[in-house]
Amino acid sequence: MKFLKVFLVLLFLSASFAAFSQSSQLNENFNRGSMAGWKPISGNWRVTNGRLVQTDVNEKMAMIVVPVRQSGTMMYEFDVRYVSGGEDNYAGFGIHIGINNPSSRRSWGNGQSLLAWVTWDPRAYGSPGGFIQVYERRGPTRMGLYTKIFPGSDPLKYGGILPIRREYLKSEFLGATVPVKMMLDTRTGKGRFYDPFDPERYFYSFDLGAPIRSGNYFALRTNSVALSFDNVRISRVY
Repeated sequence: MKFLKVFLVLLFLSASFAAFSQSSQLNENFNRGSMAGWKPISGNWRVTNGRLVQTDVNEKMAMIVVPVRQSGTMMYEFDVRYVSGGEDNYAGFGIHIGINNPSSRRSWGNGQSLLAWVTWDPRAYGSPGGFIQVYERRGPTRMGLYTKIFPGSDPLKYGGILPIRREYLKSEFLGATVPVKMMLDTRTGKGRFYDPFDPERYFYSFDLGAPIRSGNYFALRTNSVALSFDNVRISRVY
């Protein structure tokens, strides 16, 4: 299963890098072996060898939440590594940003928030198997595709319109520790995904089509896959 290779979607376009001043809101490397401040909601979360790991490959709505204020221009950074569970060609992972009133129980939705999602599901969406999706709140515990990007909220109808380019789905990347870096201006909905191999120089620009509500919580999520995370940094950019 080629799940983690989908992160190479970040290699689409290039542009000159500009320096930013950042104010850290969260900086966690899990070296202390503790999840202090993080609240597991569903799934089996633990710290192993200095990394935060979700180990339950049968849990479709694994989620862990941490308080962090998000408003203005925000930078989200972390790295992720595949562990197991993708052998059935069904897996997903994502981040909930701008959460208010986070769910205290197992659920697909998570209060007022947006969910940035990477799915590997060739049975549902066909080739190439990996797709980018963005979800929005449809109630206290429900989510639908973000309709300022997608023509409708139903993921089975419209969830396959943003495929990962085939050239970025190479098997040699499956065992890699992949750095993820994203900047988002909540006031405009505009942002950047940075190239994991050269984030100082290359990025892909995107536009969510509208301002994003500020929030007080952030969450990591997985679906039917075991992954590990580390070096979680969330900063406000000036």
